[in-house]
Amino acid sequence: MARPSRLSIVDEILPVLRDHARSLSVGEQMPTELKIIEDFGVSRQTAREVLAILKTEGYIEIQHGRGAFVADKSAADQARFQSWFRSNAFEITELLEMRTAIEPYIAELAAQRITDEELALLGESVDRFEAILLADDVDAKVQADEDFHSLLLAASRNRGLRVFYETFIPSLRAYRAHVFSPPAEPLLALPHHRAIYDAVKAHDPDRARDRMRTHIDHSRFDVQRLAQIDEAAAADGS
Repeated sequence: MARPSRLSIVDEILPVLRDHARSLSVGEQMPTELKIIEDFGVSRQTAREVLAILKTEGYIEIQHGRGAFVADKSAADQARFQSWFRSNAFEITELLEMRTAIEPYIAELAAQRITDEELALLGESVDRFEAILLADDVDAKVQADEDFHSLLLAASRNRGLRVFYETFIPSLRAYRAHVFSPPAEPLLALPHHRAIYDAVKAHDPDRARDRMRTHIDHSRFDVQRLAQIDEAAAADGS
């Protein structure tokens, strides 16, 4: 049997130590490098990589000479979101304006032109979405959301819209990576996907357009709400 790669070993250990960090209170000590090496039978390099990832994710802070301790992840998440929003506020606003201009019409056309096969794929996308949103894999959440909107784009049968929309997919991917990460609440997107799917399934173009517009507006309001919370928290701490 082939020896598992270091990356796959890291992927095996990470969920265990994430869950352990969640079970502890802020300030409690996490297992040391030596303990991780002993418990999991891994190299020092792998143990250090796992701890580095947990630190990047905001689960722990590393105190040199003392070890790793559980951090206040919610505060780290808020600070990360605030920094992203402050640095990209103009681009975020423009991106959401473009989505508002394009995606409702895509949904309207899809409701009129979607095939039975495409509709089945769209339904499967919605059915899988909840389980993906409940898991820890942000990349999978981004991909699932992108797949849903791409299915609608394909069903619109409009090549010009496809070319235009695909030009800002990289920006959308970066945006989704933040709105599907804490402190955002990814599950809030689920009822919107279901409502859009129901409208498309009913071949109701007006309702599909309105449900997509509501979805984008909700995303905008949620981002603004989180940014305002962060601003208020920063002001209270000053």
